[in-house]
Amino acid sequence: MASLPRVFTIPAAVPFLPTLAAALLEGRLVPGFAPAADPLALAAVTLYLPTRRACRTAREILFEAAGRDGAVLPRIVALGDIDEDELAFSAAGPAGPATEGGALPEALELPPALPGLSRRLLLARLVLAWARSLRPKTAGEAPVVVDTPAAALAMADQLARLIDDMTTRDVPWTALDTLVPDEHDRYWGLTLDFLRVAREHWPAVLAERQTIEPAARRDLLIRAEAARVAARAEGPVIVAGSTGSMPATARFIATVARLPHGAVVLPGLDTALDDASWDAIAGLADGSGLAPEPESGHPQFALHGLLETIGLRRGEIVVLGASPRHDRAALMSEALRPAPTTHLWQQRLLAEDFTGAVRDGLPGLSVIEAANAEEEALAIAVVLRETLEHPGRTAALATPDRALARRVAAALGRWGVTVSDTGGQPLADAPAGVFARLAAETALDDVAPV
Repeated sequence: MASLPRVFTIPAAVPFLPTLAAALLEGRLVPGFAPAADPLALAAVTLYLPTRRACRTAREILFEAAGRDGAVLPRIVALGDIDEDELAFSAAGPAGPATEGGALPEALELPPALPGLSRRLLLARLVLAWARSLRPKTAGEAPVVVDTPAAALAMADQLARLIDDMTTRDVPWTALDTLVPDEHDRYWGLTLDFLRVAREHWPAVLAERQTIEPAARRDLLIRAEAARVAARAEGPVIVAGSTGSMPATARFIATVARLPHGAVVLPGLDTALDDASWDAIAGLADGSGLAPEPESGHPQFALHGLLETIGLRRGEIVVLGASPRHDRAALMSEALRPAPTTHLWQQRLLAEDFTGAVRDGLPGLSVIEAANAEEEALAIAVVLRETLEHPGRTAALATPDRALARRVAAALGRWGVTVSDTGGQPLADAPAGVFARLAAETALDDVAPV
């Protein structure tokens, strides 16, 4: 039975998992669920988090927040890591299989996903065959596409990423039909011809091997999990920390939000941004009827789409946790204001509440202008190393630049400091991988002195 969506948000300036744990234990998320007096009550909760690392941290925080010598923790699951055995047990239970579009029974008959290495090599074979079909017909003519195995592997990797993106975003291949107008250069048409490898030939390869795309299989399992929790879950079901950037995940979150025993906790929803700017993020028409392009690169873009999927307005979201008085969130919100409404900056600078928040939020904020990448990494490493001089303090580096993260880790290694890299380490960059790679290069060069 569906109910009004129950959605919360935790401000970006507030510790997410500790606030989530406190709200859960205090019974503020799901009506009628108050586990404070019953150490076994948490066992009935299912908590979905974005990553496995978040799941591990949540277990530690919940155990500490419970304040007991022992406690039975909730079932904590990473979104995307759906337990197929549990789906099988649910479908075979006394109540029978779920009936929402047949999602649950279908999930039990899913073919396996094509392994990563096999997928890459098969795509490379198709790409190589396509490239060789474009070989020049006359001697001396420059090739249009390099038809070497190395080039085919590189193009196969790019094609695999495109397949993943289109599968994840639910974009049909027919969307490519009008991508390139006829009057454009013939090389644009050559690009579409290349994409036919994925559109026409790749499905036949998957069918021949009775496999499906990993992304498609993951989405089908998430859909089946949504059907399972809607039909069978008896205890509280909570999704926290996800922005719902993938359509399958967004639909799952919307299902949980409407459950009588469900709740959703969003990370860092910007509740201070004015309505005009909020609408501009999604490219909605303003009062003049003009509809700007969606600001797909804005940090709030995914959350905006998720709220539309759930069917809630931003003002209906309940805020958990109080932002600190020296909140930098207002400054970040203004700095990232959508381009169509940047003319409001001057107006905001005259508002006393905003200028006060900016003034109070700037102390402790530093800007380092590094001359090069090495100096940048060393400066960050020094700041992180200084944290160890103050017992009880913690520090973290948040960056999308994997090369910078590796440089900082190497700089910290000079002082014997080992850090945990949430991005992981490729096998080729591990000590054993580096040794194997260098040994192979040495053998290929016939042990050349230079």
